[in-house]
Amino acid sequence: MDRLRARRRRRGTAVNDAVRERNILLVTSVAHFLAHFGLLIFPSLVLSIQQDWNLPFDRALALGFWMYLLFGLGALPTGVLTDLWRRPQLMIVICLAGMAACSLWAGLTRTASQLTCALGGLGLFASIYHPAGMGLISTGVKRRGWALGVNGVAGNLGEVLAPVAAGLLAVVLGWRSVYLVLAVPSAAMAVLALRLRADGLPAPAAREAEPVRGRRRTVLVFSLLCVAMVCGGIAYRGQTLVLPKWFQEQGGALVAAVEGWTWLPRAGGSVVAATALTSLAYLVGALGQVVGGRLSDRHDLRRVYFGFQACALPLLVLMGQTSGPALLLAAMAYSFFAFGMQPAENSLVAALTPPRLRSTGYGLKFVLVFGMGSLAVKLVGDWERAGGLATAFPRLALFIVGLLASVIVLTLFTRREAIRNRN
Repeated sequence: MDRLRARRRRRGTAVNDAVRERNILLVTSVAHFLAHFGLLIFPSLVLSIQQDWNLPFDRALALGFWMYLLFGLGALPTGVLTDLWRRPQLMIVICLAGMAACSLWAGLTRTASQLTCALGGLGLFASIYHPAGMGLISTGVKRRGWALGVNGVAGNLGEVLAPVAAGLLAVVLGWRSVYLVLAVPSAAMAVLALRLRADGLPAPAAREAEPVRGRRRTVLVFSLLCVAMVCGGIAYRGQTLVLPKWFQEQGGALVAAVEGWTWLPRAGGSVVAATALTSLAYLVGALGQVVGGRLSDRHDLRRVYFGFQACALPLLVLMGQTSGPALLLAAMAYSFFAFGMQPAENSLVAALTPPRLRSTGYGLKFVLVFGMGSLAVKLVGDWERAGGLATAFPRLALFIVGLLASVIVLTLFTRREAIRNRN
């Protein structure tokens, strides 16, 4: 009888853990989609804002500086708060509710200063997601690499749909309508996330062993990873800012073909065409996320991370030297590797931080990736004024070179360790 009861308890625990893991993936994936969608609509709206308010491109681009900066800087304090409070699910609810409010505000703005403030608030609330969401996945789901890959696909789909949805809505209903639309699912998901059971640590994650190395060595190794992530963050943010405009300038026959499929006037058609091509390129990144997630569960994380970034490097340079169909192919291939490395990078953060500081570790990561990555807004604007957008691609590629160098040094320092996901 005792054995039967014990067996039933184990079965019930397994079912409860499965439900919790499913809810964790649902809440974090939808929130990830909305966070990236909310930030990635802006580069596509720059073209419409520029025309609406008669601003130079670099001035319109600068309206999003505080959004990207606060998106990065807010990650560390929210990560620390999540670890102290130990309520990552509730932090995600706050993230979604705040995004809904700031999106509504952005959709009602009438001046550049109002839009800057609204976007800043949007970035600040969106900054809660990554430390809370990634921390929840890494400690609450057993198949970490796979789960991070699935979650990454959701974020990638947000980036895929953001350019074309924003471009189309901006031309048809005006750019403000895009933010008004974003407010609706953000508010709805905040309510749903509050009701679902997606919090707490399952037993295996709670017993996860902490990395076995000295404190100084741990700090050094994690610092090397941070340097790599800063370089990658600048390169990533820079290409997201450049690509829609670059497709509009260099898309050639592709832009003309997409324009021919629309009922929009030529100016509006070129915006939709450029953003649609950007979305198509990012769509391939979703496949990269799945492949990267599976590889991250099977192989050394350092090798997966280095390999994906090494493949992305020449493709980023090639994007600045091609046009038309060749540009689209280069952008698609680049997206596969640039997005596909993310499960390995997020798994490295988890592998190099103890569970009790997991959200803080992710918070520090996203401070560096998105906070420092916001410098790309200024850099791209300066490069565009000085020599045109074509000069941005090789310069952004230099940051990937810095990333690869950092990973090589990290690998040398940890050559006697196996850094893998624990499944």
